[in-house]
Amino acid sequence: MGMNKLNSLLWEHIPFENFILYGVKIVHENMDEVLWDEVDELKAFRDEDYNISISCIRHINRLKSMKANKCNSDKKVVAGESVNAGKISINISSDYIVEFSPCYCNGYENKIDKTNYLISCYRIEGKSITKNPKMIKEWIINGNPSGLRFCDNQKFEYIVEGTVSGKYGDEEFPTKELMPEYEYQGRFMHAKYKDTAFDIHYLGDNYGPAWSTNLSISYREDYGRIPSEEERKIIRDYLSFFVGKRLIYIGESSYDENGNAIGFVMETPRNYGMDLKKTCLNAAKPPFSQEYRNLKQYFINFEKYIDAFAELYNKLDFETLFTLYWYAKEIAKPMDLPILSSALENLKRKWYEEVELNSETVLMDKKDFAKRIKPIKELVQTQFEGTKYTERMKRSVESMNRMSVSEQLTHFFETIDMVVGNIEKNALRARNFSAHGSLGGSNIDYQEQCMISQVYECIIVRVVLKLLKYDGNYVDYGTFGFPEKNINHPSGSENVENP
Repeated sequence: MGMNKLNSLLWEHIPFENFILYGVKIVHENMDEVLWDEVDELKAFRDEDYNISISCIRHINRLKSMKANKCNSDKKVVAGESVNAGKISINISSDYIVEFSPCYCNGYENKIDKTNYLISCYRIEGKSITKNPKMIKEWIINGNPSGLRFCDNQKFEYIVEGTVSGKYGDEEFPTKELMPEYEYQGRFMHAKYKDTAFDIHYLGDNYGPAWSTNLSISYREDYGRIPSEEERKIIRDYLSFFVGKRLIYIGESSYDENGNAIGFVMETPRNYGMDLKKTCLNAAKPPFSQEYRNLKQYFINFEKYIDAFAELYNKLDFETLFTLYWYAKEIAKPMDLPILSSALENLKRKWYEEVELNSETVLMDKKDFAKRIKPIKELVQTQFEGTKYTERMKRSVESMNRMSVSEQLTHFFETIDMVVGNIEKNALRARNFSAHGSLGGSNIDYQEQCMISQVYECIIVRVVLKLLKYDGNYVDYGTFGFPEKNINHPSGSENVENP
Protein backbone atom coordinates (compact mmCIF):
# COMPACT_ATOMS: atom_id res chain seq x y z
CA MET A 1 0.00 0.00 0.00
CA GLY A 2 1.46 3.36 -0.97
CA MET A 3 2.34 5.93 1.70
CA ASN A 4 1.25 9.25 0.25
CA LYS A 5 2.94 12.37 1.50
CA LEU A 6 0.89 14.75 3.61
CA ASN A 7 -1.24 17.01 1.44
CA SER A 8 0.68 20.25 0.87
CA LEU A 9 -2.38 22.25 1.90
CA LEU A 10 -1.74 21.23 5.50
CA TRP A 11 1.39 23.41 5.83
CA GLU A 12 2.40 22.04 9.22
CA HIS A 13 5.67 20.11 9.58
CA ILE A 14 4.30 16.96 11.16
CA PRO A 15 6.99 14.61 12.51
CA PHE A 16 5.59 11.51 10.81
CA GLU A 17 4.45 10.67 7.30
CA ASN A 18 0.84 11.67 6.77
CA PHE A 19 -1.90 10.51 9.06
CA ILE A 20 -1.82 7.04 7.52
CA LEU A 21 -1.32 5.05 10.67
CA TYR A 22 -0.92 1.36 11.38
CA GLY A 23 -0.77 -0.54 14.63
CA VAL A 24 -1.48 2.39 16.95
CA LYS A 25 -4.09 2.57 19.68
CA ILE A 26 -7.06 4.77 18.77
CA VAL A 27 -9.17 6.07 21.65
CA HIS A 28 -12.53 7.50 20.63
CA GLU A 29 -15.54 9.16 22.25
CA ASN A 30 -19.07 9.25 20.74
CA MET A 31 -17.91 7.80 17.41
CA ASP A 32 -19.67 4.45 17.67
CA GLU A 33 -20.68 4.45 13.99
CA VAL A 34 -17.12 3.52 13.09
CA LEU A 35 -15.91 -0.05 13.66
CA TRP A 36 -12.59 1.05 15.15
CA ASP A 37 -11.26 -2.46 15.72
CA GLU A 38 -11.29 -2.93 11.94
CA VAL A 39 -9.89 0.49 10.85
CA ASP A 40 -6.69 0.00 8.85
CA GLU A 41 -5.93 3.60 7.87
CA LEU A 42 -6.71 7.03 9.25
CA LYS A 43 -5.90 9.94 6.97
CA ALA A 44 -6.55 13.68 7.41
CA PHE A 45 -6.64 16.23 4.60
CA ARG A 46 -7.99 19.66 3.66
CA ASP A 47 -10.27 20.35 0.74
CA GLU A 48 -9.90 23.39 -1.55
CA ASP A 49 -11.72 25.56 1.00
CA TYR A 50 -9.37 24.43 3.77
CA ASN A 51 -12.04 22.43 5.60
CA ILE A 52 -10.58 19.42 7.42
CA SER A 53 -11.85 15.92 6.71
CA ILE A 54 -10.83 12.51 7.98
CA SER A 55 -10.96 9.28 6.05
CA CYS A 56 -11.03 6.08 8.13
CA ILE A 57 -10.58 3.06 5.85
CA ARG A 58 -10.90 -0.61 6.63
CA HIS A 59 -9.79 -3.05 3.95
CA ILE A 60 -12.17 -6.00 3.71
CA ASN A 61 -13.25 -8.85 1.56
CA ARG A 62 -16.78 -7.63 0.90
CA LEU A 63 -18.23 -11.11 0.29
CA LYS A 64 -16.82 -12.46 3.55
CA SER A 65 -18.06 -9.41 5.42
CA MET A 66 -21.54 -9.80 3.97
CA LYS A 67 -21.60 -13.44 5.05
CA ALA A 68 -20.40 -12.44 8.51
CA ASN A 69 -23.10 -9.75 8.54
CA LYS A 70 -20.51 -7.09 9.39
CA CYS A 71 -20.75 -4.86 6.36
CA ASN A 72 -22.42 -1.52 7.05
CA SER A 73 -25.10 -0.24 4.76
CA ASP A 74 -24.72 3.23 3.32
CA LYS A 75 -25.69 5.91 5.79
CA LYS A 76 -27.18 9.23 4.78
CA VAL A 77 -27.36 12.20 7.13
CA VAL A 78 -30.91 13.56 7.19
CA ALA A 79 -31.31 17.35 7.25
CA GLY A 80 -32.05 18.46 10.79
CA GLU A 81 -30.80 15.21 12.28
CA SER A 82 -28.68 15.67 15.41
CA VAL A 83 -25.14 14.34 15.03
CA ASN A 84 -23.11 13.81 18.20
CA ALA A 85 -19.66 15.38 18.39
CA GLY A 86 -16.85 12.92 18.91
CA LYS A 87 -13.16 12.94 19.75
CA ILE A 88 -10.28 10.78 18.55
CA SER A 89 -6.97 10.43 20.37
CA ILE A 90 -3.96 8.58 18.97
CA ASN A 91 -0.75 7.85 20.83
CA ILE A 92 1.90 8.09 18.14
CA SER A 93 4.65 7.26 20.62
CA SER A 94 5.22 7.36 24.35
CA ASP A 95 5.86 11.11 24.00
CA TYR A 96 3.55 12.24 21.21
CA ILE A 97 -0.24 12.34 21.01
CA VAL A 98 -2.61 13.54 18.27
CA GLU A 99 -6.16 14.60 19.10
CA PHE A 100 -9.00 15.17 16.62
CA SER A 101 -11.88 17.22 18.07
CA PRO A 102 -14.69 17.87 17.54
CA CYS A 103 -15.44 15.17 14.97
CA TYR A 104 -18.67 14.22 13.23
CA CYS A 105 -19.32 11.01 11.31
CA ASN A 106 -20.97 11.96 8.02
CA GLY A 107 -21.62 8.47 6.71
CA TYR A 108 -19.91 5.66 4.78
CA GLU A 109 -18.67 4.76 1.33
CA ASN A 110 -18.83 1.02 0.67
CA LYS A 111 -16.76 -0.47 -2.14
CA ILE A 112 -15.75 -3.99 -3.13
CA ASP A 113 -12.47 -3.96 -1.23
CA LYS A 114 -12.93 -1.35 1.49
CA THR A 115 -15.27 0.73 3.61
CA ASN A 116 -14.44 4.40 4.02
CA TYR A 117 -15.87 6.21 7.04
CA LEU A 118 -16.19 9.93 6.24
CA ILE A 119 -15.58 12.21 9.23
CA SER A 120 -15.48 15.99 9.41
CA CYS A 121 -13.18 17.56 11.96
CA TYR A 122 -12.67 21.15 13.08
CA ARG A 123 -9.36 20.92 14.94
CA ILE A 124 -6.40 18.55 14.98
CA GLU A 125 -3.63 18.98 17.52
CA GLY A 126 -0.40 17.04 17.81
CA LYS A 127 1.85 17.67 20.78
CA SER A 128 4.77 16.34 22.74
CA ILE A 129 3.81 15.28 26.25
CA THR A 130 7.21 16.09 27.77
CA LYS A 131 8.54 19.09 25.80
CA ASN A 132 7.39 22.71 25.97
CA PRO A 133 7.66 24.87 22.83
CA LYS A 134 10.37 27.51 22.60
CA MET A 135 8.87 28.99 19.43
CA ILE A 136 5.37 28.99 17.90
CA LYS A 137 4.58 29.95 14.31
CA GLU A 138 0.93 30.64 13.55
CA TRP A 139 -0.29 30.20 9.97
CA ILE A 140 -2.63 32.89 8.64
CA ILE A 141 -4.65 33.38 5.46
CA ASN A 142 -6.60 36.45 4.28
CA GLY A 143 -3.77 38.86 4.95
CA ASN A 144 -3.64 42.24 3.26
CA PRO A 145 -0.80 42.49 0.70
CA SER A 146 -0.43 46.21 1.37
CA GLY A 147 -1.87 46.46 4.87
CA LEU A 148 1.39 45.60 6.57
CA ARG A 149 4.46 47.52 5.46
CA PHE A 150 6.97 44.72 5.41
CA CYS A 151 10.66 45.46 5.17
CA ASP A 152 11.91 43.94 1.94
CA ASN A 153 14.97 41.70 2.10
CA GLN A 154 16.74 43.54 4.89
CA LYS A 155 18.85 42.00 7.61
CA PHE A 156 17.51 42.79 11.05
CA GLU A 157 18.62 42.04 14.60
CA TYR A 158 16.39 41.51 17.60
CA ILE A 159 16.91 42.50 21.19
CA VAL A 160 14.77 41.47 24.14
CA GLU A 161 13.23 44.93 24.46
CA GLY A 162 11.52 44.29 21.15
CA THR A 163 13.22 46.75 18.83
CA VAL A 164 14.65 46.02 15.44
CA SER A 165 17.15 47.68 13.17
CA GLY A 166 16.57 47.77 9.44
CA LYS A 167 15.37 49.88 6.56
CA TYR A 168 12.30 50.30 4.42
CA GLY A 169 13.26 52.45 1.47
CA ASP A 170 14.81 55.54 3.01
CA GLU A 171 13.17 55.07 6.38
CA GLU A 172 15.39 53.66 9.11
CA PHE A 173 14.25 51.85 12.20
CA PRO A 174 15.75 52.84 15.55
CA THR A 175 19.11 51.13 15.83
CA LYS A 176 20.42 49.65 19.07
CA GLU A 177 23.15 47.20 19.91
CA LEU A 178 23.11 44.54 17.19
CA MET A 179 22.72 40.85 17.96
CA PRO A 180 23.76 39.11 14.73
CA GLU A 181 22.71 35.67 15.95
CA TYR A 182 19.14 36.66 15.06
CA GLU A 183 19.12 37.41 11.36
CA TYR A 184 16.53 36.95 8.68
CA GLN A 185 16.40 37.80 5.01
CA GLY A 186 12.88 38.39 3.76
CA ARG A 187 9.74 40.44 4.25
CA PHE A 188 8.89 40.99 7.88
CA MET A 189 7.57 43.19 10.67
CA HIS A 190 8.62 43.07 14.29
CA ALA A 191 6.63 44.51 17.20
CA LYS A 192 6.88 44.75 20.94
CA TYR A 193 3.94 43.45 22.98
CA LYS A 194 3.95 44.08 26.73
CA ASP A 195 7.02 42.23 28.08
CA THR A 196 7.77 40.30 24.89
CA ALA A 197 7.66 40.69 21.08
CA PHE A 198 6.53 38.91 17.92
CA ASP A 199 7.29 38.79 14.20
CA ILE A 200 5.02 38.82 11.17
CA HIS A 201 6.40 37.25 7.99
CA TYR A 202 5.03 37.48 4.48
CA LEU A 203 4.93 33.96 3.01
CA GLY A 204 3.78 34.55 -0.56
CA ASP A 205 2.59 31.44 -2.40
CA ASN A 206 5.25 29.17 -0.91
CA TYR A 207 2.84 28.27 1.86
CA GLY A 208 -0.87 28.37 1.27
CA PRO A 209 -3.15 29.15 -1.65
CA ALA A 210 -2.53 31.63 -4.46
CA TRP A 211 -5.91 33.27 -3.81
CA SER A 212 -4.84 34.47 -0.36
CA THR A 213 -2.08 36.63 1.10
CA ASN A 214 -0.41 34.18 3.45
CA LEU A 215 1.32 35.25 6.64
CA SER A 216 2.90 33.73 9.70
CA ILE A 217 3.12 35.20 13.19
CA SER A 218 6.08 33.96 15.22
CA TYR A 219 6.52 34.01 18.99
CA ARG A 220 9.83 33.11 20.65
CA GLU A 221 10.55 32.43 24.28
CA ASP A 222 13.83 34.31 24.06
CA TYR A 223 11.95 37.52 23.18
CA GLY A 224 10.71 37.43 26.77
CA ARG A 225 7.99 34.77 26.73
CA ILE A 226 5.48 33.10 24.43
CA PRO A 227 2.07 34.77 24.93
CA SER A 228 -0.86 32.62 26.00
CA GLU A 229 -3.37 31.33 23.46
CA GLU A 230 -5.84 34.02 24.57
CA GLU A 231 -3.23 36.77 24.15
CA ARG A 232 -2.34 35.53 20.67
CA LYS A 233 -6.04 35.73 19.74
CA ILE A 234 -6.02 39.36 20.94
CA ILE A 235 -2.93 40.09 18.84
CA ARG A 236 -4.59 38.61 15.73
CA ASP A 237 -7.69 40.75 16.29
CA TYR A 238 -5.52 43.84 16.74
CA LEU A 239 -3.61 43.11 13.53
CA SER A 240 -6.89 42.48 11.70
CA PHE A 241 -8.21 45.87 12.79
CA PHE A 242 -4.92 47.53 11.89
CA VAL A 243 -4.68 46.07 8.36
CA GLY A 244 -8.42 46.25 7.61
CA LYS A 245 -8.95 42.52 6.97
CA ARG A 246 -9.75 39.70 9.35
CA LEU A 247 -6.68 37.51 9.61
CA ILE A 248 -7.95 33.92 9.54
CA TYR A 249 -6.03 31.50 11.74
CA ILE A 250 -5.75 27.99 10.32
CA GLY A 251 -3.12 26.43 12.55
CA GLU A 252 0.34 26.62 14.04
CA SER A 253 3.62 24.77 14.43
CA SER A 254 5.69 24.58 17.60
CA TYR A 255 9.43 23.96 17.95
CA ASP A 256 11.93 23.13 20.67
CA GLU A 257 15.15 25.04 21.43
CA ASN A 258 16.94 23.26 18.55
CA GLY A 259 14.29 24.14 15.96
CA ASN A 260 12.82 20.63 15.86
CA ALA A 261 9.04 20.37 15.35
CA ILE A 262 7.36 19.12 18.51
CA GLY A 263 3.71 19.93 17.80
CA PHE A 264 1.14 21.42 15.46
CA VAL A 265 -2.46 22.59 15.26
CA MET A 266 -4.75 22.43 12.23
CA GLU A 267 -8.08 24.27 12.27
CA THR A 268 -10.93 24.62 9.82
CA PRO A 269 -11.15 28.33 8.93
CA ARG A 270 -13.80 30.17 10.91
CA ASN A 271 -15.39 32.08 8.07
CA TYR A 272 -19.03 32.28 9.16
CA GLY A 273 -20.07 29.97 6.33
CA MET A 274 -19.06 32.55 3.73
CA ASP A 275 -17.07 31.87 0.56
CA LEU A 276 -13.48 31.72 1.83
CA LYS A 277 -11.88 32.54 -1.51
CA LYS A 278 -14.13 35.56 -2.00
CA THR A 279 -13.31 36.77 1.50
CA CYS A 280 -9.60 36.50 0.78
CA LEU A 281 -9.91 38.37 -2.52
CA ASN A 282 -11.94 41.24 -1.07
CA ALA A 283 -10.17 44.58 -0.66
CA ALA A 284 -8.94 45.73 2.74
CA LYS A 285 -10.03 48.87 4.58
CA PRO A 286 -7.24 49.86 6.96
CA PRO A 287 -8.07 52.69 9.39
CA PHE A 288 -4.75 54.47 8.82
CA SER A 289 -3.04 55.86 5.75
CA GLN A 290 -0.43 53.51 4.31
CA GLU A 291 1.16 55.97 1.92
CA TYR A 292 4.93 56.15 1.90
CA ARG A 293 4.94 59.75 3.13
CA ASN A 294 3.29 58.57 6.37
CA LEU A 295 5.46 55.52 6.83
CA LYS A 296 7.26 56.66 9.98
CA GLN A 297 3.95 57.43 11.71
CA TYR A 298 2.56 54.14 10.43
CA PHE A 299 5.20 52.12 12.28
CA ILE A 300 4.73 54.23 15.40
CA ASN A 301 0.97 53.60 15.34
CA PHE A 302 1.44 49.89 14.72
CA GLU A 303 3.28 49.35 17.98
CA LYS A 304 1.86 52.19 20.08
CA TYR A 305 -1.69 51.01 20.59
CA ILE A 306 -1.45 47.24 20.90
CA ASP A 307 -1.06 47.20 24.69
CA ALA A 308 -4.06 49.54 25.15
CA PHE A 309 -6.07 47.31 22.79
CA ALA A 310 -5.20 44.25 24.89
CA GLU A 311 -6.13 46.11 28.08
CA LEU A 312 -9.64 46.87 26.77
CA TYR A 313 -10.18 43.60 24.89
CA ASN A 314 -11.95 41.59 27.61
CA LYS A 315 -13.26 44.57 29.54
CA LEU A 316 -15.24 45.88 26.54
CA ASP A 317 -15.75 42.53 24.79
CA PHE A 318 -13.83 43.41 21.63
CA GLU A 319 -14.13 39.77 20.58
CA THR A 320 -17.89 40.15 20.02
CA LEU A 321 -17.40 43.59 18.48
CA PHE A 322 -15.03 42.36 15.79
CA THR A 323 -16.84 39.07 15.20
CA LEU A 324 -19.93 41.09 14.25
CA TYR A 325 -17.92 43.75 12.43
CA TRP A 326 -16.18 41.30 10.08
CA TYR A 327 -19.36 39.30 9.56
CA ALA A 328 -21.28 42.45 8.60
CA LYS A 329 -18.73 43.20 5.89
CA GLU A 330 -19.68 39.90 4.21
CA ILE A 331 -23.42 40.68 4.22
CA ALA A 332 -25.34 42.34 1.38
CA LYS A 333 -26.16 45.97 2.06
CA PRO A 334 -28.24 47.33 3.77
CA MET A 335 -28.73 44.22 5.92
CA ASP A 336 -25.26 44.76 7.32
CA LEU A 337 -26.57 47.75 9.30
CA PRO A 338 -28.43 45.80 12.04
CA ILE A 339 -25.29 43.69 12.54
CA LEU A 340 -23.03 46.74 12.76
CA SER A 341 -25.57 48.27 15.13
CA SER A 342 -25.48 45.16 17.33
CA ALA A 343 -21.71 45.41 17.46
CA LEU A 344 -21.83 49.05 18.52
CA GLU A 345 -24.63 48.57 21.05
CA ASN A 346 -22.88 45.60 22.68
CA LEU A 347 -19.71 47.70 23.00
CA LYS A 348 -21.71 50.57 24.47
CA ARG A 349 -23.40 48.22 26.97
CA LYS A 350 -20.05 46.83 28.15
CA TRP A 351 -18.72 50.38 28.44
CA TYR A 352 -21.60 51.33 30.75
CA GLU A 353 -20.90 48.25 32.89
CA GLU A 354 -17.12 48.51 33.07
CA VAL A 355 -16.25 52.18 32.56
CA GLU A 356 -19.25 54.39 33.21
CA LEU A 357 -20.39 52.13 36.09
CA ASN A 358 -24.00 52.89 35.24
CA SER A 359 -25.06 49.46 34.02
CA GLU A 360 -28.76 50.29 34.37
CA THR A 361 -28.25 53.44 32.24
CA VAL A 362 -30.41 55.67 34.41
CA LEU A 363 -30.73 59.44 33.98
CA MET A 364 -30.92 60.39 37.66
CA ASP A 365 -29.85 58.93 40.97
CA LYS A 366 -32.32 56.14 41.66
CA LYS A 367 -33.12 57.21 45.22
CA ASP A 368 -33.66 60.83 44.17
CA PHE A 369 -35.85 59.72 41.27
CA ALA A 370 -37.90 57.43 43.53
CA LYS A 371 -38.73 60.37 45.79
CA ARG A 372 -39.70 62.59 42.87
CA ILE A 373 -42.07 60.08 41.25
CA LYS A 374 -43.82 59.00 44.44
CA PRO A 375 -46.71 61.50 44.02
CA ILE A 376 -46.95 60.59 40.33
CA LYS A 377 -47.33 56.90 41.19
CA GLU A 378 -50.03 57.77 43.73
CA LEU A 379 -51.83 59.76 41.04
CA VAL A 380 -51.61 56.80 38.66
CA GLN A 381 -53.10 54.59 41.35
CA THR A 382 -56.16 56.82 41.67
CA GLN A 383 -56.58 57.63 37.97
CA PHE A 384 -56.35 54.01 36.76
CA GLU A 385 -58.06 52.33 39.68
CA GLY A 386 -60.59 49.80 38.53
CA THR A 387 -58.77 49.08 35.24
CA LYS A 388 -56.38 46.26 34.50
CA TYR A 389 -53.59 48.68 33.59
CA THR A 390 -52.71 50.17 36.98
CA GLU A 391 -49.52 48.19 37.60
CA ARG A 392 -48.45 48.52 34.00
CA MET A 393 -48.76 52.31 34.19
CA LYS A 394 -46.75 52.35 37.42
CA ARG A 395 -43.98 50.43 35.68
CA SER A 396 -44.10 52.93 32.81
CA VAL A 397 -43.58 55.78 35.26
CA GLU A 398 -40.62 53.95 36.85
CA SER A 399 -39.07 53.40 33.43
CA MET A 400 -38.99 57.14 32.78
CA ASN A 401 -35.59 57.22 34.47
CA ARG A 402 -33.99 54.91 31.93
CA MET A 403 -32.10 56.31 28.98
CA SER A 404 -33.35 55.44 25.54
CA VAL A 405 -30.91 53.68 23.21
CA SER A 406 -30.39 56.97 21.40
CA GLU A 407 -29.70 58.80 24.69
CA GLN A 408 -27.25 56.09 25.73
CA LEU A 409 -25.31 56.44 22.48
CA THR A 410 -25.29 60.24 22.70
CA HIS A 411 -23.93 60.11 26.25
CA PHE A 412 -21.42 57.44 25.23
CA PHE A 413 -20.10 59.51 22.29
CA GLU A 414 -19.89 62.65 24.42
CA THR A 415 -18.01 60.93 27.23
CA ILE A 416 -15.35 59.48 24.90
CA ASP A 417 -15.10 62.94 23.30
CA MET A 418 -16.26 61.85 19.85
CA VAL A 419 -18.04 64.40 17.67
CA VAL A 420 -20.85 62.78 15.67
CA GLY A 421 -21.84 64.49 12.44
CA ASN A 422 -25.21 64.71 10.75
CA ILE A 423 -24.35 62.09 8.12
CA GLU A 424 -23.23 59.72 10.87
CA LYS A 425 -26.52 60.34 12.67
CA ASN A 426 -28.37 59.45 9.47
CA ALA A 427 -26.38 56.20 9.32
CA LEU A 428 -27.29 55.42 12.95
CA ARG A 429 -30.98 55.98 12.12
CA ALA A 430 -30.72 53.94 8.89
CA ARG A 431 -30.15 50.86 11.02
CA ASN A 432 -33.81 51.07 12.09
CA PHE A 433 -34.98 51.34 8.47
CA SER A 434 -33.14 48.21 7.34
CA ALA A 435 -34.03 46.21 10.45
CA HIS A 436 -37.74 46.91 9.97
CA GLY A 437 -37.88 46.54 6.22
CA SER A 438 -38.18 50.19 5.29
CA LEU A 439 -35.24 50.19 2.88
CA GLY A 440 -36.00 48.42 -0.36
CA GLY A 441 -38.07 48.53 -3.50
CA SER A 442 -37.32 49.91 -6.95
CA ASN A 443 -36.53 53.45 -5.76
CA ILE A 444 -33.56 52.50 -3.60
CA ASP A 445 -30.32 54.40 -4.25
CA TYR A 446 -27.66 51.69 -4.07
CA GLN A 447 -24.81 54.18 -4.16
CA GLU A 448 -26.22 56.00 -1.15
CA GLN A 449 -26.92 52.69 0.55
CA CYS A 450 -23.30 51.63 0.12
CA MET A 451 -21.98 54.90 1.53
CA ILE A 452 -24.32 54.69 4.54
CA SER A 453 -22.86 51.28 5.39
CA GLN A 454 -19.33 52.60 5.03
CA VAL A 455 -20.14 55.57 7.26
CA TYR A 456 -21.40 53.14 9.91
CA GLU A 457 -18.17 51.15 9.60
CA CYS A 458 -16.26 54.40 10.14
CA ILE A 459 -18.30 55.12 13.26
CA ILE A 460 -17.14 51.83 14.78
CA VAL A 461 -13.54 52.45 13.71
CA ARG A 462 -13.60 55.96 15.22
CA VAL A 463 -15.08 54.63 18.47
CA VAL A 464 -12.32 52.03 18.80
CA LEU A 465 -9.63 54.61 18.02
CA LYS A 466 -11.11 57.01 20.56
CA LEU A 467 -11.16 54.29 23.21
CA LEU A 468 -7.46 53.66 22.45
CA LYS A 469 -6.77 57.40 22.98
CA TYR A 470 -5.70 57.80 19.36
CA ASP A 471 -5.40 61.45 18.28
CA GLY A 472 -4.14 61.25 14.69
CA ASN A 473 -5.78 60.88 11.29
CA TYR A 474 -8.01 58.10 10.03
CA VAL A 475 -9.16 57.15 6.52
CA ASP A 476 -12.77 58.17 5.95
CA TYR A 477 -14.32 55.41 3.83
CA GLY A 478 -17.67 57.16 4.18
CA THR A 479 -16.58 59.97 1.84
CA PHE A 480 -15.82 59.52 -1.87
CA GLY A 481 -12.10 59.49 -2.48
CA PHE A 482 -11.42 58.12 1.01
CA PRO A 483 -9.74 61.25 2.38
CA GLU A 484 -7.70 61.39 5.57
CA LYS A 485 -9.35 63.22 8.45
CA ASN A 486 -8.46 63.97 12.00
CA ILE A 487 -10.12 61.56 14.39
CA ASN A 488 -12.26 64.44 15.72
CA HIS A 489 -13.81 65.05 12.28
CA PRO A 490 -16.96 63.00 11.52
CA SER A 491 -17.20 60.60 8.62
CA GLY A 492 -19.11 61.48 5.48
CA SER A 493 -18.43 65.20 5.36
CA GLU A 494 -15.44 67.39 4.65
CA ASN A 495 -16.20 69.72 7.54
CA VAL A 496 -16.82 69.22 11.22
CA GLU A 497 -20.53 69.32 11.94
CA ASN A 498 -22.17 70.24 15.16
CA PRO A 499 -23.70 67.25 16.96
